[in-house]
Parts: sequence; structure tokens; C-alpha cells
Amino acid sequence: MATIDSTSTRLQPAQPSTPTSTPLSILDATVARFTPTGAIWFFDQKPAHLGQKILLEHLQSSFAETLSKFPHWAGQLQWAPVNPKGNHTERFNRPVVVYGTDNDPGVEWRVVEHHLRADEIIPTAEERASSTAGSQPRAWVGDDFNQQSFISPNPLALENLRDYAGLPGMQVQITLLRGGGYAIGIKLAHCLADAQSLMVFVHLWAYNSKKQFGHESGTPLLGEPVFDPALLDSCAAGDIDGPEPDQAIVQAAHKLPLHRYSWWDTAVEGYPAFCIPTTENSKPPPEILEQTRVAPSEPAPWLSWDLSRPVSHTLLHFTGTELRQFQAHALESPGCRRDISRLDALLAHMWISITRARGLTDSSDPVYLDLSLGARQRVSPTLPDTFIGSPLFLTHVGGPAALTCKQTLGETASRIRETMSGFTADAVGAMLHDAAHEVSPQRLWQAFLGSQHTIVTSWLRLRLHEVDFVGGAKPRYTHAVMPKMDGCVQVMDSAIGDGGMDVALYLDGEATRRLLDAGGDCRGP
Repeated sequence: MATIDSTSTRLQPAQPSTPTSTPLSILDATVARFTPTGAIWFFDQKPAHLGQKILLEHLQSSFAETLSKFPHWAGQLQWAPVNPKGNHTERFNRPVVVYGTDNDPGVEWRVVEHHLRADEIIPTAEERASSTAGSQPRAWVGDDFNQQSFISPNPLALENLRDYAGLPGMQVQITLLRGGGYAIGIKLAHCLADAQSLMVFVHLWAYNSKKQFGHESGTPLLGEPVFDPALLDSCAAGDIDGPEPDQAIVQAAHKLPLHRYSWWDTAVEGYPAFCIPTTENSKPPPEILEQTRVAPSEPAPWLSWDLSRPVSHTLLHFTGTELRQFQAHALESPGCRRDISRLDALLAHMWISITRARGLTDSSDPVYLDLSLGARQRVSPTLPDTFIGSPLFLTHVGGPAALTCKQTLGETASRIRETMSGFTADAVGAMLHDAAHEVSPQRLWQAFLGSQHTIVTSWLRLRLHEVDFVGGAKPRYTHAVMPKMDGCVQVMDSAIGDGGMDVALYLDGEATRRLLDAGGDCRGP
């Protein structure tokens, strides 16, 4: 990491809160093993009249003010004490956050000086959107961009599913760049926040920060936070506090398109040794396990994921015109659903292109598009958009690789829309019931990576490019922090305001080369 100097402290909310202990939700518990939620914003210049000290002071004081509405993010994320006769929040490895006490770990606040200018680290949005890689138009290769330089390297609470005492659940790094630029990087334990929760906080922080810099503006872009995990749990079907699950509800849940890959099957060929310690931390003590019925699962296809192969990071820009063309072409397919979206068509296009680039055109092996879905609007009653937590799960569309490569855009887009539409309030309620009774919420993974899987997460409509902390200074680049692993795809709104979308693609280096060399054929219907 090319840094000159760094300082670190812990921040608490500006307004203290009363001591509170809040169990997190059923779905929060299932994502505790996920990599942290995070993003980085790069800005070219601080206001010319502002010294560095004033910039940092205003950012810090407005952060503490904002944190007063998210006091649990400064608290101690930990496991709830296990009570075999307790309710669903007292089972093994259920997260709870304790806050408003003198022992709160606070938020790690780190200031780092970096020797490069912003323009030496990342091109502008216009430059990225006009780049060419291989024969691929509007593709920027980000392999030289090192996200780790702009986020804290320190562990978060429960990162290894065991250690938490004194560790924060949230980290912020302010990187001061040469020439007056700066970057703001944030990391959160995933069970505390998904991308939507992160952006509720960031937009409120930016709103409060601009006030400190003398810029009054309407209201925060996404609204006021609602932290009440029990609201989500109340949408579960049946009795989630009873000693045994309702088998009829469990059977309904197990019919849903949800992978049930078991982290506990460590003897499966190809299982990576470095994952075993965290896996062991996800297992209950023998005395609990002996009295618990373990639900069915399937071994993960570890041999399809070669972690030794280099992975490339590419940012693809699709214009609004291209997205409408994808959608229109899909709708021309016989039998195509009429309700497919531009995103459905784009994801269908990306999955087909990735499967071809992986050289699976003639393969009978199964391939899957694993889709990250939010539960806020899929439960009854629905949850507000500003509901804070990580209410998400992963479903999938799958089939033989050769068939996936041959299907039309409309057929694949229709399958994606049909799968998403199947998660009604009743379906999600059954899924919540099943997860509430799971022996360990971190035992199962609803997705996978490697040559047979593509995981997609959408950050659309979160207005990431509108983040402005000082007034009149939109970011040069907004980066979603993602693991650089084969088959990870992240979508966000275009940074150049053309109604398009930007796709961050993390793919095996050889497959990336083939995809980029496909040029216009990759973008064509």
C-alpha cells in the first residue's frame, strides 16, 4: 500500500443512547459469513478555500452526528448467548448487537495519506465509458486498481465467526490524495448492512456534511433509517420460536430455487483448507448438535472453482440505448414474458456471454446464475426502503451449459423474471421459517463461484454517484467493494447519466480475454 502516514481512532455517536441489546434478523444471521459490505468514493479536489484540517474535522463531526441515528453500528456485534429453551434469536450463532454502553467499540476512523493523485488512480467516468479492451467497446480493465489501499485492513467483529470483543462492526477510511483529492472508503459487517442500508447512511452523512460546509439542501436522498429487525422476523410463516419446525412449511421452502450447499462438508474433494477454521466456528458444540436434526443439504462443487487461477476485474458500460435494444430484442422472442425489465435482459445477455467465454458451449455440465434478491418488498407487510439490516437472499436460474449458450435472450430473460416473481410473501415467509430453525445459519450457502456459477448483485437506484460531502463535488469514481473472485458480477447505474448501467465483472483471466475479444458479438443480441 503506497501510503505516507496514517492515524486511527474510534468514533461514537454525537448523541448517546440508552443501553440496548437488539437481536438481528433471521436473514442477518444467514449472511454473517459473507464478505463485508463496502464502497469507496473518489473525489478530485476538496474546496480550494478549505484546509485539510477543516475538511477532516467537518467530515468527522458530521459522521458522528449521522451515527446518532445508527447507534448500533458503533455497538458490539456479537453472538447471542445460547438458550436451548429460548426463542429463535437465542439459538446457536444468532447475532445480537449491544450498544449505548461504556464498552461500545465504536466505529474505526482511519486517516491515510496517499502519494498519488486521483487522476493517477482512476480514469473519469467518461474515460472509462469510452475505453476499449480487446475488441470490446466501453470496457475499462481495472486490474491495476487496488481496492485494499482505500479500506481498512483490520478485522471486523465476527469476521471469522468467532472473535468480536472490542472489534468494530463498521470502519471508515479517509484517504488524502496528492493534489487535494480524497477518497472515502466504508466497510460494514454484512449482517449489519446490505448495500441499501449503507446508502441510507451515506446519503444522510453527505446531507449533514454539506450543512457543515454551508450548503443547505432539501432532505436526505433516501430518507430516515428504520432499525427494527423483528419487523422482518414477524413475516416468517408458522411458529419460529417453537422447538421444532413445521414440516409442511419446511417442505414448501425446500421446493424453492435455493442452493443448499453445505460449508460443513469439508471432506469434499477440492475443499480449500483455509476455509476450515471459519467453518469450524460455524458449528455448534457437540452437545447441541447431538440433539438437533440437521436439514438436508448438498456438497458444493469445489472442483469447479480453481482458486489458484488469476481473476480479472473489468468495468463494462452499457448505454441506455443498448439496454432498450436488449429488452426489445428479448421481447421479440416467441413466448417471452411481457414484464421483463432492462435489467432482466442485461443479466440474460451477461450470463450467456460469460458461459460462452468460459468455453462451455458444448458442455453438459450445469451452470447457474445466482441472483441476490432483497426481501423488503417481498414480505407482507412490506418493509420500508430505509429498513436497516441485510434482508437479502440468493436464488438461481440454472441448466446445462450448452443449452444456456443456445437459448435466446428472451427465453433466458423470461426465466430470470419468472424465478424472481416466484418469491411471493408466502414463499419468503416459508424460507424465513426454515432459516429460523436452521441449526447454524452459516452452514448453508445459497450460491457459489467458479466456472459453473455467476453471482449477480444489483446496486441500482441507490444514487451512489450523487454522493457529495462538501457541496458541488460529485465523485470521480464510485467503487463497490467486491471480492475479486471468479464469477462475481455487480451492477449499478451509469456514472455518466445516459440512462445506462455499469457492470463490474470479476472473471477468470482467460475467460475475460475471450469475452473482451468477442467485441461487438458479445454485445449483440
